[in-house]
Amino acid sequence: MKRFSKGSKRLLSVLLSGAMLAGTCSSVAVGAADEKEANFARALQYSIYFYDGNMCGTEVQDNNRYTWRGNCHTYDAQVAMNSTATNLSSDFLTKYKDILDPDGDGYIDVAGGFHDAGDHVKFGMPENYSAATLGWGYYEFRDAYQKTGQDDHIETILRYFNDYLMKCTFLDSNGDVIAHCYQVGDGDIDHAYWNAPELDEMDRPAFFLTGDKPQTDYVASAAASLAINYLNFKDTDPEYAQKSLDYATALYKFAETHEKQLSDNGDGPKAYYNSSKWEDDYCWASAWMYKITGDHHYLEQIFPYYDYYAAPCYVYCWNDVWGGVQCILGEITSEQYPNFIDEYKKAAGKSPYEEMNCWGSVAEALNKYMTGGVGTITPAGYFWLNTWGSARYNAAAQMMALVYDKYNNNGKPGEYSEWAKGQMEYLLGDNPMNRAYEVGYDETAAKFPHHRAASGLTKCEDTDEQKHVLYGALVGGPDAQDKHNDITADWIYNEVTIDYNAAFVGACAGLYDYYGTDAMEITPDFPPEDKNSGSDNGGNDFWVDAYAVDDVQTSGAGVTKLAIQMRTNSITPKTDLSMRYYFSIAEMENKSNISKVTGNELYDQASVEAAPADGVISGPYQYDASYDPDIYYVEVKWDGYKIANSNKKYQFTVGLYYGEKWDPTNDWSYQGITKCKDTYQDGSETRTDYICVYSNGELVGGIEPNGNKPAVTTTTTPAETTITTTKTTTVTTAKTTATTKATSASAETTTTEQTSSAAPSTDTTETTATTTKTSESGSDVTPSVMYGDVNLDGRIDVTDAVLLNKMAAGAVTGNEQQRRAGDCNVDGEVDTADSVMLLQFLVHIIQYLGPQAK
Repeated sequence: MKRFSKGSKRLLSVLLSGAMLAGTCSSVAVGAADEKEANFARALQYSIYFYDGNMCGTEVQDNNRYTWRGNCHTYDAQVAMNSTATNLSSDFLTKYKDILDPDGDGYIDVAGGFHDAGDHVKFGMPENYSAATLGWGYYEFRDAYQKTGQDDHIETILRYFNDYLMKCTFLDSNGDVIAHCYQVGDGDIDHAYWNAPELDEMDRPAFFLTGDKPQTDYVASAAASLAINYLNFKDTDPEYAQKSLDYATALYKFAETHEKQLSDNGDGPKAYYNSSKWEDDYCWASAWMYKITGDHHYLEQIFPYYDYYAAPCYVYCWNDVWGGVQCILGEITSEQYPNFIDEYKKAAGKSPYEEMNCWGSVAEALNKYMTGGVGTITPAGYFWLNTWGSARYNAAAQMMALVYDKYNNNGKPGEYSEWAKGQMEYLLGDNPMNRAYEVGYDETAAKFPHHRAASGLTKCEDTDEQKHVLYGALVGGPDAQDKHNDITADWIYNEVTIDYNAAFVGACAGLYDYYGTDAMEITPDFPPEDKNSGSDNGGNDFWVDAYAVDDVQTSGAGVTKLAIQMRTNSITPKTDLSMRYYFSIAEMENKSNISKVTGNELYDQASVEAAPADGVISGPYQYDASYDPDIYYVEVKWDGYKIANSNKKYQFTVGLYYGEKWDPTNDWSYQGITKCKDTYQDGSETRTDYICVYSNGELVGGIEPNGNKPAVTTTTTPAETTITTTKTTTVTTAKTTATTKATSASAETTTTEQTSSAAPSTDTTETTATTTKTSESGSDVTPSVMYGDVNLDGRIDVTDAVLLNKMAAGAVTGNEQQRRAGDCNVDGEVDTADSVMLLQFLVHIIQYLGPQAK
C-alpha cells in the first residue's frame, strides 16, 4: 500500500478545500506540502533530545544537554521508610532495612529515570519498554548513530535509563532480588498540577514488587532492557556491560522462580498504564538472555508461554511486545539456533507439519499494517491504529519493517523498508496538514506539545508560545482522517511520552542506515541557544510579566488592576521571592490619605492549584523618603513556595475608590506596561522591568525608582510578545523593546517602540494581513483588526476559515470585532466572498487581506 502520489495529494488538497467551504472540516490545514526529501539524519539527531527534556533526579544537570532543565524531584532520593510513602509493610521495611537503605540515612533512594510524558510520574511499564526499545534500535542500527555522531548522546540516555533500573533493584548478599521499585509518583496527584518539574513538591509515593507480590511483567521487562544494555556496551565498556547483565540475570531469575503474576494495576499505575499480560514480557526477556548466553534453558522457558500468532494482532508497544519477540526469535532462528520452531511445536503439542516461521509471522503482521488488516489506512495512506498516539504505533511498525529487511533482504531496503520510508516522510511533513509531527524538525513542525517542562505556561489551556522548544518529541499524531490539532491542551493529538519516541528513534536510525545521503546532515551546534535560558546552568534573571487595567472614576478616585506572573531563566528555583509594585501619590491633595490606599488580592493561582501555597499582599510601604517621599509600594510574597518559573498568575488592585485622586500614569511600575480593557486577558502579560523582584528582601530583578539594579544583571533579548490595547479585545503581534536610563536623581525612560505586523502563525502561512493600529495609550482611535483572525486568537489559520464559513452562512453571528476581522475584502459585509478570499490567502494564492489586498 503506497501513499498518494504528488498529483493525488494535490487532488486531496482540493477536496479538503471544498470540505472547508462546506463547513465540514474543522481542523484540517488546507494544502499538502510539495514532496521533499526527508532528512533522516536530522530526525534521528533531534529525536534523542526529547529524553533530555524528560530526565528526572539528582543528576539531570550532569547528563542533560538542555540549559532549561535542572535537577528535579530530588526528594525521590529520600523516600521515607514507612507504609505511607511506599506500598511496603512495616515488617518488610524493618526486615530489609539494610538492603533498602544501605547508607543508613533513613531513606530509600529511587531518584533518577525519566518522567513518563508531559506529566512527571515514573511509570514502570513505559519506562522499561522505552529503555529496551531505545537499546534495541541502537543494537540494530548502531552504524547510523555513529555516522551521524549521535552515539555518545544515545549512550548517555541508555545509561541513564538502565542505571535507574539497577538503582531500583535491591539485591541481597547472594545477588538475589529482594524488591524492585516499579513506579514513583501518583498519577492522580501529579496530574493536578501544571508546573515545571524543578518546582514540584507534591507527594510521590514509591511502589515496589517483592516475592509476595512478584508482578512478572515488570521484572521481565526490566531484565530485557538490561540484557540489551549488555550487548550495547560489552565491547566499549565491558565492566559496565557485565554489571547490566548481572542485574538482568537477577531480575530474570526472580521472574522465573516466583509465581508468574500480572502486575497489580490498581497499585500504582491504576488506569494510566493497565498492563494486560505478562507472557510477552517474559518471552521478550528470555529471548534476549538466550541471544547473549546461548543457554538453551532460556528457550525452554519460552515454550509454555509463546504465542506464535500474537504478532499480527497488534503493534509492538509497551503493553504488547510480541512483535519484538518475533523479531528477536527470528534473528535467533536465522543465525543462532534454527531448531527453535521445531522444538516449540513439540513442546506445545503442535503438528510438525504446521507452517510456522518467526520471520513469516513478522511479515504477516507488516502486510496487515500496510493494507489495513490491522488498524486502518487514512485517506493519505498513513497507517493508523489508535486515537491515542497514532504516530508511536506507526513508528513501531516502521522499526519492525526495517529490522525485517536487515535479516531477510541482506541488509538492504526492500518492500517493507520502502513502506516505512513513506510513512516516516508522512510523519516529517509530507501529509495533508503540511505538518511535521516531530517537534522542532522544521518550520512546519508541531509547536504545542502537551508537556509541562517545555511549556513554561500557567496552564495547559494557555495558547501562548511555549517557553522552550521540545526538540525531537513525537506528538500523538494525526487521526484516521489525517487531521491534527496542534494545541497544548489537546492531550490526544499532542501528548508526548517516552514510549512514543522509543521506536521512532530506532526507525529514524534504520531509515538513515538504508537511505542516508550526503545531503542529509545533522544540525551543527545543536541545540541552539534557548532564548529563555541563561548559561549552561540556567540563568540568574528574574522578572515580572504583567498587564494593567485602569479603573479610574469621574471623581478622580480609582484603582489600577494588575495581573502578574513571576518569571526566571534559572533552573534552580527559589522559595523566598517577592514582588513590589511602585506607585506615586503625588496627585493626592492630602498625603495623609495614603492610609486609604490598599492592595487587594483578586486571584492567586498558586493558592487555588497548589494549596496551601498562598501569595500574600501587604502595604503600602514608603520607598525612600529622602529620594522621593511620594513613592510607595505594595508587596506580594510567596514564602516557601517555588513561584519562580512556575508562572502562576496573581491578580490584585492598588489604589482607592473614594476621597482622593488616583493617577496611575505617574507610577514608576506603570511605565511601558501593557494596558488591557479588562482583567480577563490571559496571555496579554509582557515583561516589565519596573515591577521589581526580590529574594529574601534583596533585589534580584527589575529597576527600582532610584535606578538601583540587581548586583548581577543578565542581558536579555526582547522576545516577541502578544499585547492587547485598552480600546480593543483584538490580540496583535508586537515586538517590544525598551531602553531605560537611570541616574541617582531621576530615571529617564525611552518609550516603548512598537512595530506591528499581522503575519499569521508559522503553523499555517507566512503571508501578511493588514492590521490597523491602535495607540498604546488607548486614545479613541479605530480599534485594531487583523483581517482573517476571525476567532481573535492572534493568528490566522483554518479555525478562522471554519468560523468565517459559519458566519457567512448565518449559522453564527459573531461579535462586532469578529465581523470586522471576517470582512476580508472590506466591503462592509461578511459573506461567501470573504470566505473564498480567506481560503485563497491560506493556500498562498493571494498575499494580503483587508485594504492592502485591493
